[in-house]
Amino acid sequence: MSEDKEPAALAYIEKTLADSYRKEIDQEENVWRTLPFFAATLALELAALFQMIDKLADPATVAGKFSVLFLGLAGLCTLLSLGFLAASIYPQKFDYVAKETDLLTYAKDLIAYEQAPENQEPGVPFSAVVTLKTELARQYAESAVHNRRINKQRELRRSIAGLSALGSVLTTVFLVATTYMHYMSYHVERDTSHEPVQVITAGQAAKLGAVPPGNRDQPAGSGPAAHASGH
Repeated sequence: MSEDKEPAALAYIEKTLADSYRKEIDQEENVWRTLPFFAATLALELAALFQMIDKLADPATVAGKFSVLFLGLAGLCTLLSLGFLAASIYPQKFDYVAKETDLLTYAKDLIAYEQAPENQEPGVPFSAVVTLKTELARQYAESAVHNRRINKQRELRRSIAGLSALGSVLTTVFLVATTYMHYMSYHVERDTSHEPVQVITAGQAAKLGAVPPGNRDQPAGSGPAAHASGH
């Protein structure tokens, strides 16, 4: 078989498998692109917890029990997120096509075999191009299947890590809301629990040396006390 009789289906499938192979190789980097999202999420949660750590309700109260529950759920979701994220970035061996030097040597061997005198006869069905593309298509197909299985596992773990991070964010929001409501209600109770202002009677005011309300307009040194001192 000569080069001009190369099957069109072989050229098509070789190109298709090459595209699939490159796509799966590119997917390997996607998990690393999501790391800034998880880092930012954890940073926001820690900042929120540090801001309200001294405002948490007493665990003996209802609000305190809810706060402990939300705090525990947030911690559990965070641990799950970190665990599945670590599993998704755990190193796994991808399959690749043969090294460039090995492919070059293989191609040279095929060309030499095709150009051998015994293979120059018209009835000998051999083509170096067809054989090389067939081998490349096989390597593309096997590597793409293997790499796709790894990428699917990583995608599943990364999805669970993302959902866990979302659950951690939601429970942190609930914790903040519960703490804020308890904090506000506590301050309202303190403001309304002050003792009423005691009314000072005229007798008490006299004992304290205060001027009775009816004599506020009299100048200092006048009144019954001043006349009594004049005798």
